[in-house]
Amino acid sequence: MINYLYIFPEIIITSALCFIIVLDLFLPNKLKYISYYLIQLSLIFCAYYIYSHISYLTDNNSELYDTSIFSNIFKIFILLSLAMIFYYTSVFLKYFNIFRTEYFLITLFGLLGMMIMISSQNMLLLYLGIELLSLSLYSVIAFNKNSLFSSEAAVKYYILGAISSGFLLFGISLIYGLTGSLNFNEIFIHIASFNITNGIDNVQVIGLLFALIFILISLSFKFGAAPFHMWIPDVYHGSIITTTLLLSTIPKIAVFVILIKLLTNVFSGLFLFWADMVIILSILSILIGNIVAISQTNIKRMLAYSTIANIGFILLGLSVGSIIGYKAAMFYTLTYVVTTIAAFGLLSQLICRNKPIENISDLSGLNSTSPFTAFLLMFILLSYIGIPPFIGFHAKLFIIQSLVETNNIPLGIFAVLMTVVGSYYYLRVIKVIYFDEAKNVLASTSKLYITGIYVLGLILLGLLPDVLGQLSQYSISNLFNT
Repeated sequence: MINYLYIFPEIIITSALCFIIVLDLFLPNKLKYISYYLIQLSLIFCAYYIYSHISYLTDNNSELYDTSIFSNIFKIFILLSLAMIFYYTSVFLKYFNIFRTEYFLITLFGLLGMMIMISSQNMLLLYLGIELLSLSLYSVIAFNKNSLFSSEAAVKYYILGAISSGFLLFGISLIYGLTGSLNFNEIFIHIASFNITNGIDNVQVIGLLFALIFILISLSFKFGAAPFHMWIPDVYHGSIITTTLLLSTIPKIAVFVILIKLLTNVFSGLFLFWADMVIILSILSILIGNIVAISQTNIKRMLAYSTIANIGFILLGLSVGSIIGYKAAMFYTLTYVVTTIAAFGLLSQLICRNKPIENISDLSGLNSTSPFTAFLLMFILLSYIGIPPFIGFHAKLFIIQSLVETNNIPLGIFAVLMTVVGSYYYLRVIKVIYFDEAKNVLASTSKLYITGIYVLGLILLGLLPDVLGQLSQYSISNLFNT
């Protein structure tokens, strides 16, 4: 018999969706904000429920749905991050008179998909979670119906996403055909029964390797790792900036959780093979992301390639194949998300000639017109670079330390060099803000007090890195029961 208390967080989100969809039908336009506040309340309540019942949820012994501490920590982080994203989204949509409750409701469907992904212990359930997330993202990308760029971005993401889903489904079908199971633990036991230390000498092992390749390609697409990154720049550019904020943050968390669970658990017996694949993906991502970002003039495209480079650093941590590397990768993921929310959140509040800013040149002379805004943006960019004492410094340091401690010295040197290269396009933006002559007068869609408090929190995280460090250590240790 199913104990529904274990899936109560998902029930909360589903119930909120159903109630608000019906309620919104009867609310006049001037009262639509009620639906928005109810959505925010449901997110916070769901996060509180998971936090207050985390010890109870861990008692779940289901082989289908995982409610461990590891999964629940990520759920809480996603819920709180989405609440912050919704704040920036509401401010942006209200200012440009395109506020629609549907935007938030569709995103909640995506949230439900991410929660299913994170807790899935079955390949079919994983696929359903990914598809629910993908379908939601297709819709929010095309939210701005009057923009040709937005429609083009949605179509491109839909086509490439469908191909990616096909790869995933084919990989899952191969696994089922070879192992007779879709359960993570049973697949792990089946793979562990093979002795592959002496090379590939079994047809089933070859088949499992092909399955792993197809699944890794699909997840690399969802993650945005090179060479499967082709959708990121165009989709980020074509979407409204708050959608870009959504795309670049919490879906990455969900994919990271799936990657670490599959690679370090289900396919741990194939480490000798997938480690090399992940290293190649990470090197390509860091190289392409950092080098191409240098030539970008559009701020969203620059940050899109920055995202690709940051994903490369996360994959470097995963490629280590040890707990220290996984902790570093998780720390980097959390750091990247909180920093990116600050970056895109601040940019979404800036307007040039009553339009959202698009180009780096739009920020020219920002310090002369709005010193406080320039100060906040500089701090965020310095964290991206990895300048101490900002939180981004500790993230990159932990990745490099994990590489050095596991004798991956060449990769550690490569990471340091690419960090230096990557600092150029961030410093270029700071140069434009502080040293270029003001071409336009920038305004803000709202007061920047909340963003200021948020950036202050980033500074405190940099001064107290053990907050995220201990969280990463606790969750990864729980995952491996160490």
